[in-house]
Amino acid sequence: MRRVNRARETATDIVLAAVPKGSVRAAHGRQTMSALRSHEKFVLRNRNGQATIVAVLRALIERADYESMTSRPGWEALIEATGTSRTTVARVLRLLAAWGIIGRVASGRQAKYAAAGPDGERINEAAVYVLCTPSPLALVNKVGTPPALGGSHLKEKELTHTRVRGKSSQNDAAPPRLIPAGAASGAPTAQVPWRPELLWPTHRTPKRHIQRVAAASEIRYRSFPLRCMTPKDVASSCRDFFLAGWTVADILHALDWRPDGTLWPHSGAPDTKDAWRMRGWLRHRLSHWRTEAGEPLRSRDQQATARAAALRREQEAERRRILERQAEHAAQLDAGECPTKVTALAKIRAMFDANKRQRSAGRRAAAQPSRQSPPDG
Repeated sequence: MRRVNRARETATDIVLAAVPKGSVRAAHGRQTMSALRSHEKFVLRNRNGQATIVAVLRALIERADYESMTSRPGWEALIEATGTSRTTVARVLRLLAAWGIIGRVASGRQAKYAAAGPDGERINEAAVYVLCTPSPLALVNKVGTPPALGGSHLKEKELTHTRVRGKSSQNDAAPPRLIPAGAASGAPTAQVPWRPELLWPTHRTPKRHIQRVAAASEIRYRSFPLRCMTPKDVASSCRDFFLAGWTVADILHALDWRPDGTLWPHSGAPDTKDAWRMRGWLRHRLSHWRTEAGEPLRSRDQQATARAAALRREQEAERRRILERQAEHAAQLDAGECPTKVTALAKIRAMFDANKRQRSAGRRAAAQPSRQSPPDG
């Protein structure tokens, strides 16, 4: 097959013609990487195989032209990025093309076989790939085709049935990951490569509106009672908590635990599909995590961060005290003091400091209300 001319490698019609069947050209590299990680055949491979495939695709994405979503990395760049052989890289490229993750716009060609450019020189031509993602239309599970009109004249209306599609070498894409209607939110479900919701890390604070909607979608997916609400509705109910630095894990923790460490009864959620009732339930649970002025309290993650910072400050202060005592000890010895006396005084001072810190820690513990230790989540 004749290679596409270099001047036409990024033309829209050429690029779209190279998109594999059942896929569409990606809008961003993140779409392509997400499609790879959720592919049903990718998740079946071992860790080393997945790492190699991800490294090849990442090298393609890093060298992509986002105007045309094409990439021309060259063999040397792919081998250096993956640390593997040319044979392994070629095998991974064939896998990505077979899975509909990339399409080959133009193959590579050595200079001696390439056409001369405007300056009359022949140069090596790298292969060009287009980044793709499976089309949502390919997720429809077609078990057969509708009957077609037969005969040479439509007026006869003779119905004939086309042949049902048999098993092909390439499996159909898995159906969408729909939320089970009657399963508990923590019930194990089959892992499928697509989920019709936005994804958001549980311990990252959303900053912008679209991020808050993604975080609300994650909350809705993880909490079964909230599934009758839309992600935008959940995001609106949790907006001020997100603005205060709360995360998905903090919201889910607040739905299960009170600020004093006692566990909410799980039977407290109303058995209803009315969004307005669940909205009231959600706001009621979160209202206990507000101050008297209505401001959100510090979340569990924020409290853990504050405790860790306080511990670091105490450790740093203790290191400074030790260095100061050592310097004072050395100064006293240089001044001619008795070493035994200096050592004894240093031990007595260290003992008093330890008792003082222990009493201070006891007072802080007594001032705090008793808390049950909630499970990490």
